[in-house]
Amino acid sequence: MMSTNRQSGFSLIEMIVSLGVFSIVITTAVGALLVVIATNQQLQAEQTVMTNLAFAMDSMTREMRTGYGYVCASVATRNASAGSFGKIFEDGDSAHDSMSTTTNSDCATASTNDFVGVSFVESGQSVTKATAKRIMYFYEEKKQKIMRRVGNDDAESIVSSGIIITEARFYVTGSQEMSEGGTNYEQPTITIYLEAKEKDSANSKAYHLQTTVTQRTLDI
Repeated sequence: MMSTNRQSGFSLIEMIVSLGVFSIVITTAVGALLVVIATNQQLQAEQTVMTNLAFAMDSMTREMRTGYGYVCASVATRNASAGSFGKIFEDGDSAHDSMSTTTNSDCATASTNDFVGVSFVESGQSVTKATAKRIMYFYEEKKQKIMRRVGNDDAESIVSSGIIITEARFYVTGSQEMSEGGTNYEQPTITIYLEAKEKDSANSKAYHLQTTVTQRTLDI
């Protein structure tokens, strides 16, 4: 007598349909995962740029706020002619620290020169450990960095190597001290505008940051 038990299985059509559905699900899942990874990388890059940009801005404004004797300068080259502000950007030159507080200078409009920045006298000995030491923050366009120079020492970058500063502007008003019987009652004010991008990405998004600080001590 022949056995009536039979083993059931999947037909070829069922296998093809199953593989098709599985492929669609996997493709969709992998695509969503790649989007999540790319978004995470972008957010991390944005966070890195903004963190470095905020640090640079905070470093500058903290010292500028407590300083005095502001000089806003912009030149096309470091080795400018005598009598100009060019040499205060030059490493090792004594022109910077020898500047007096009577050479205060405003810059109420933007500059497109290679070197533009603000020099001021440090208030106290909290940073440089030297009385009445001049500090300067400036933008060097060729290096695309914000530089910090103390006295006549060499300037050093204050931003991470992972970002570039594509634009920087410094505005200074009211730098002249109020003289007895004079009419200048404006407190010195510095406005800083920075634009930065991620260094390793050619099509990276530009990030902007701007702040304004006023001299903390009374301008008298």
